Amino acid sequence: MINFDRLFKLMGCDRDGIWSDTLFRLANSYGFSQVFYSINANKQAPLASALIYSNYKPIWLKMYKDTFWNIDPITRHCINSNMPLIWDQKTFKSRQEIQLHKTAQAYGLSRGIAFPVHGAHAEFAMLNLAMKETARPLSQQKLDEILSDWALIRDYVFESSKKFTQLQNHDLSEKSLLTPREVQCLQLAAEGKSSWDMAVVCKCTEATVNFHFSNIRKKFKVSTRQQAIVKAMQLGLIFPEND
Repeated sequence: MINFDRLFKLMGCDRDGIWSDTLFRLANSYGFSQVFYSINANKQAPLASALIYSNYKPIWLKMYKDTFWNIDPITRHCINSNMPLIWDQKTFKSRQEIQLHKTAQAYGLSRGIAFPVHGAHAEFAMLNLAMKETARPLSQQKLDEILSDWALIRDYVFESSKKFTQLQNHDLSEKSLLTPREVQCLQLAAEGKSSWDMAVVCKCTEATVNFHFSNIRKKFKVSTRQQAIVKAMQLGLIFPEND
C-alpha cells in the first residue's frame, strides 16, 4: 500500500537532503535497498549536467558516471521508452554490458526496476530501484502491485524534485488558469473521489466532470489525472486530505 504521508512529505520538502532521505526510505519499504534518480533538461543532455540523488556507494556512483552510464542498457531503455523496465542479469547482453553488471553486482546491484519519466517540457528523468540482495524472487501479484504503486510514485518524485533544479519554471499565471470548478474537481480527486462521486458533489453529470479534467490536462500540459493532481498540489491550489 502506498505510504501517502511520505509522498506528501516529498511534495512539501524544501531541503533536498530531507527529500532524498524520504525517497530512500520509501523505496526501502518496498524492498529496494539502493536508489538512483537523475533529472535533466532533456534526454540528449549529458549526465554531467543532471541533478542526481542516489544512495549508491560513492565509489560505484563515480565509476558509473565516469565509465558505465553511456553503455548501460537500463539508461538506453529509459531514454527510448515510457515503460518501466524489470532488469536482471539477462538485461545485459554485450561484452561491455556484461562487465557492467558483474561490476555492479560487487556493489549490491543485481536486479531491480527502472522507471523513465519524460516531462511535458522535454525533461528527462530516470528512477532506478535496486532490490535487496537477500530479497526473494517476487510473485507476479507482488510485482504487479509494485509496478502499479511506483507508476504513481514516480510522478510525485519527478514533480517534487524539480524544485531543486533549474528546470522548475512555473509561471505564477498557471495558478489562474483553472476555474473554481476545475480546482474543486482536482481537490475531490486528490481525496480519492471518483468521477461519479464528483458529479454528485458538484451536481452535474459524469461527462461534465470528465470534460473539466480534459480541460485541466490541456491547461497543465499533462497526460493523466494524477499528474494534474500532483501539479496542482505543487502550485498550492489543492491540499491532501487530512485523516
